[in-house]
Amino acid sequence: MAQGQINHRKFLNLISRYKYAYLIILPLMLGAAYIYLETAQSKYESSALILINEDATAGHLDEEAIFAEFGLNKLKKNIENEMLMIKSLPAVAHVVRENDLQYNFVEIDGFKRRDLYKGSPIEVADWEPTNPHSSFTGKISGKYDGSYSIEIDEITYDGQYGSRLRIPQGYLTLTSAKEVSKNQVIELTVSPVNSVAEGLIEELDVRVVGERSSTIQLGLKDVVAQRAADIINGILNRYNKETVDTKNRVFQNTIDLINKRIGLINGELTSAESRVEQYKRSRNMVELSTEGSLLLNELAASNKDISAAEVELEILESIGEFLEENKNNFEFVPTNSRLTNLTLANQLTKFNELLREYEDTKGKLGHMHPDLQTIEKQVKNFRPTIIENIKSIRKDLLVEYNAALDSKTQLEVRLKSLPKMERELIEMQRQKDIQEDLYLYLLQKREESAISLAVTTPTGTIIQPAEAAVDPIGPIKAQIWLIAIFLGIALPTGFAFVMDGMNDKIQFEGDITAQSPVPVVGVLGYTKKKKEDLAVLAHSRSAIAEMFRMLRANLAYVTPGKEIKSVLITSSISSEGKSFITLNLGMTQALSGKRTLILELDLRKPKGDVYKPARRAEEGVVNYLVDPKVTAEQIIAPSGLHPKLDIIGSGPKPPNPSELILSSRLWELVTEVKDQYDFIIIDAPPVGLVADALQIDHLADATMYVVRAGFTRKAHLEIINDINEKEKLPKPFIVLNGVHLNKPGGYKPGYGAQYGHGYGYYMEDKAKAFKKFKPSVAQQNGTREKTQEVS
Repeated sequence: MAQGQINHRKFLNLISRYKYAYLIILPLMLGAAYIYLETAQSKYESSALILINEDATAGHLDEEAIFAEFGLNKLKKNIENEMLMIKSLPAVAHVVRENDLQYNFVEIDGFKRRDLYKGSPIEVADWEPTNPHSSFTGKISGKYDGSYSIEIDEITYDGQYGSRLRIPQGYLTLTSAKEVSKNQVIELTVSPVNSVAEGLIEELDVRVVGERSSTIQLGLKDVVAQRAADIINGILNRYNKETVDTKNRVFQNTIDLINKRIGLINGELTSAESRVEQYKRSRNMVELSTEGSLLLNELAASNKDISAAEVELEILESIGEFLEENKNNFEFVPTNSRLTNLTLANQLTKFNELLREYEDTKGKLGHMHPDLQTIEKQVKNFRPTIIENIKSIRKDLLVEYNAALDSKTQLEVRLKSLPKMERELIEMQRQKDIQEDLYLYLLQKREESAISLAVTTPTGTIIQPAEAAVDPIGPIKAQIWLIAIFLGIALPTGFAFVMDGMNDKIQFEGDITAQSPVPVVGVLGYTKKKKEDLAVLAHSRSAIAEMFRMLRANLAYVTPGKEIKSVLITSSISSEGKSFITLNLGMTQALSGKRTLILELDLRKPKGDVYKPARRAEEGVVNYLVDPKVTAEQIIAPSGLHPKLDIIGSGPKPPNPSELILSSRLWELVTEVKDQYDFIIIDAPPVGLVADALQIDHLADATMYVVRAGFTRKAHLEIINDINEKEKLPKPFIVLNGVHLNKPGGYKPGYGAQYGHGYGYYMEDKAKAFKKFKPSVAQQNGTREKTQEVS
């Protein structure tokens, strides 16, 4: 629970740090939402339902229907093919041209736009592009003399209604149904038909209603309700027309094939009838004998069977020849002839369906598309299969045909027993009957095909045509506002997390505790008084002064049960506030009544500007370590800030600071002064830059590691972690320096409030006391010695 509270608080702190991002982005998002709602055109949705008639299986049970009965949904492929046909590029492009959708007129009124579908005062009478892919967008304005001007790509062209205007994209002819005012601006966008069709195909929603249904639903969204309805109805009408045209092509091919056969048989029948008539006239024969009539009837029945077989053989041969002759062409195969073999009939139907799918895919996707090549391969592979099946059927049919011929031979043997004249007449009559039966049969087939051609029904039945919607479907105001609010909060939050993730510097105490097990004993505030290094005075009630008092109190918890007599202060790098903390911590200890000594051991970079004693000692640590004659008393100087605070400066900068630090006299110095002082503060060099601090670890009871907010990098915590893990320095603890009191995070968990608020109480007390009493300078000076003794 505590961990969750810390995360929650950290999250709020992060938001507060980047509150300017929220103050900028949230109003921008709300403003964008308002502008969008004011300028966006309402959208309408129109839909229609069409039932796909599965008449391909009418009259017989084919293998697809059998698969459907087993739940394999084989017929679903046909529905998907019909959906592809509905969305085919040629069909949609035809609707685009039919409704002039390649020309789009929009009236512009400030930031608002209104689409002028079939309501524009201007129309495109003719457009001759320089190339098929030419397109442009221009703003048309009326002129006082009845002409117009059009601005295209920041270039203005003047034109007359009804006359051709030359523009870089081609020749444009506009007409006007009514006068266009000078202040009225109409935007004209001219696009290639196929580009508009492709866009509509992307927006058109075509789906099957139900898993096993053959009903297709079409939906389209548009800013003009009537246009959406017109497009859907136009696509459905075009689809039905194309299906009718496809079926009619099959029937017409069948009629052409039958006419070709009728032409040949007609001549043969005429010749046979003439021979019978001439034979009877020349022999004065009117009727046959009873036996001859019976034999002729039997021969007629036999000839009928033979004729039926011959007709089917001829049909099979014709279809086979058609497939062979058009092996490199994609022509529909005649399928309306009455074939007794259902397998072949189904194969021919499927072959024609593949051809129709090939044409649709070719128009929609182009010649080189992989899907078209796949269908082409299927057609080429299916054609030999049908041809082989025709050969097999003809082979079986020839067996039946030969059996009928054998029966006919026996009848002819009986015919020979008749008188010669009667026998010859029967033979000629039989030949005439064969041709006549075949001729009548073909006439019947031609009439059936002609009737089918005249009454061809479309594949789809429109159940519910599209209608112009009354109520818009968008934009939904509540949804737009919610999106704007969400983005107004999410974007700056994301920005805050990104910036926080990119910031590798320590900001708050939580950044330390998350990466280091070393305890944080104190948090010190940031002060803008850069020229004043002393922040703790006798009567100081500022937040910074109270923080140092809190740090003084917390030192007792660093080594429980043992009093700390000496503290070594170091950091990762320079400028993290070691000397500032050393001076003010020393002042805080002195104010508590402890004799305190500051020992400056940063020999490489002395802080003479920070430590400003009233009387500077003539010698420093360096002199003491180099010259055995120099005593401790000679290098100790009073601070001038408090009677109980003394300072030992570093002295002159030595050429070999690392070697001097290792001198045994340094240990002797610290041992000697420990008997004179209650608390010793050692200002050591940064441990992240030089090893000097590690060489004097035996001089201190504890180690203060200074981390500066907004300055020390998080990677530097690895230094103190290593020191703690390997015990390179005694009792290490961390003090976070430079935390801004007026910013989030400047708080100490467990002490009730942020420093910026909690310690403001003392600052207010100080201000009120100063205003109420206003003690004189003399009074202040007279009581200074007394107050310095108070902790």
